[in-house]
Amino acid sequence: MQIEPRPLDDPDVQALIDEVQLEYVRRYGGPDHTELHPEEFAPPRGLFLLAHSGSTPLGIGGWRAYDAGHPGLRDGDAEIKRMYVRADSRRRGIARRLLEALERTAVDAGRRRMVLETGTAQPEAIAMYTAAGYAPMHERFGIWADSESSLYFAKELPRIRLAREAELPLLQDIERAAGEQFAELGMTFVADDAPPTVSELHRYLVAGRNWVAFDDGGAPVAYLIAEPVDDALHIEQVSVHPGHARRGVGRDLLDHAAGWARDHGYSAVTLTTYRDVPWNAPYYERLGFRILGDGELTPALRRIRSHETELGLDHRPRVAMRRELGS
Repeated sequence: MQIEPRPLDDPDVQALIDEVQLEYVRRYGGPDHTELHPEEFAPPRGLFLLAHSGSTPLGIGGWRAYDAGHPGLRDGDAEIKRMYVRADSRRRGIARRLLEALERTAVDAGRRRMVLETGTAQPEAIAMYTAAGYAPMHERFGIWADSESSLYFAKELPRIRLAREAELPLLQDIERAAGEQFAELGMTFVADDAPPTVSELHRYLVAGRNWVAFDDGGAPVAYLIAEPVDDALHIEQVSVHPGHARRGVGRDLLDHAAGWARDHGYSAVTLTTYRDVPWNAPYYERLGFRILGDGELTPALRRIRSHETELGLDHRPRVAMRRELGS
């Protein structure tokens, strides 16, 4: 299964919207009359996603941005609309995958909170949203705000988004600060290594694979860049400023990248790192990565390891690691 953006007026999307309207008629006695317009679900102010297996549509879901001025909503909100999975495809985790993808794409666009309206006749949806960390909200919005059958939920989103052009020099500063930790272990060859150039960071930004975690003021405190390698998304670099270490920031970035990789059809996330540095291989093992034996290295990973050796990074044992993503 893959999850990919589609316009609201895509034929497969419209076919499933027709199905969900029939579901509303069955459960509530009538369709949802909320108006949806294609431009509301166009990046960067919104997105609509289709889950499919080959040419078979399985489910849909979209979000649209809201800012101050809409009753019950606040700056940075993203509203979920038309979450639906076909009856013959349910109980396979597709709805949860769609929900995670909606959250992830809203995060990439800089949204800070997901909000939604659902109904009392949809206990499966209520259970899923609750299990995913959504909490009831007192504010009500939209055309169903006065309906007794309407329930409203919200969830704060991780402080992660795609990097911005003006921030690329800040990512270099983060890399330099993170490198100082290696000097304390006598690994000056790492501490003195130059960070990625602005040009290199820009390439990942353009590709949509340069993510940052940010602080209360919106300034980056960590970053991750990644590149497709064989069947996996390869983490080229993940660095956290020491002033924000041990707060789960690196884990959140890795989880975000892993979710992106799974949505795009990759089977794993890989990386190379130092075997005996506490915040390297031992840390990644706690996050579900395993060390690959020499016989398990793909040709591309062998090339990456050879290049690292040429750069002089093998003064301490380095390993390649892999985290499977599942279906």
